[in-house]
Amino acid sequence: MAAGQLQVKEWMKGYLGAGAPDYDAGFISGIETSAFFVHEMLIKIDDVDKFVSDPDHEALMDGTITFGAFGSGPRPVTGASFKVFADSKTPGLKYMKYRMPITTDKGQPMTVYGHKTIHNDRSLDLWGDTTTLYTSIYAGNLTAPEPPTNVQPTHRGVIHVEKLDLIKSLMTFRSPGSTPAESQHAMSTFGRFFLGNLWEIYGKLARVGT
Repeated sequence: MAAGQLQVKEWMKGYLGAGAPDYDAGFISGIETSAFFVHEMLIKIDDVDKFVSDPDHEALMDGTITFGAFGSGPRPVTGASFKVFADSKTPGLKYMKYRMPITTDKGQPMTVYGHKTIHNDRSLDLWGDTTTLYTSIYAGNLTAPEPPTNVQPTHRGVIHVEKLDLIKSLMTFRSPGSTPAESQHAMSTFGRFFLGNLWEIYGKLARVGT
């Protein structure tokens, strides 16, 4: 395996409603219809130095999604992508973007798109921004990095990283195939990248508040 590789697991849970006009309505509809959505993803960065220098900051993901519309039990996900702190071209605004292809138990290809909106809106809402994924599902195996604008999703809703799952996630950071020095380099490089981006977005507000 490549030196500087980094892996971490992520668990997110929430509700998605069929035919919902927006994310919040889908979340409420999903609760009312017990349409519970869970994803368990292994995020894989093959080369942390390349990842940090890449403007898209894109990693690959494999894992499972459990959602009644896809069939009973967890369904496998392979070839998914995750972009961290994708630039929006607007100061103080970045995104975390997900694209997860999946096949239902009836053989129908679907694609799950999601985004976390990381922004400074004059309140210290870092926790909510970094743990809330606005999620939509489209029919077909869509390879475009962004969801289509001319097609309505089958489902919309909101999923979250719960606090206990975040603690569990932090314990799964690994640098497989690396020497101790390479592992330390991968962890510290990613840590500086992640915390540096958070400071860039929220740090000015924190300094003004103090």
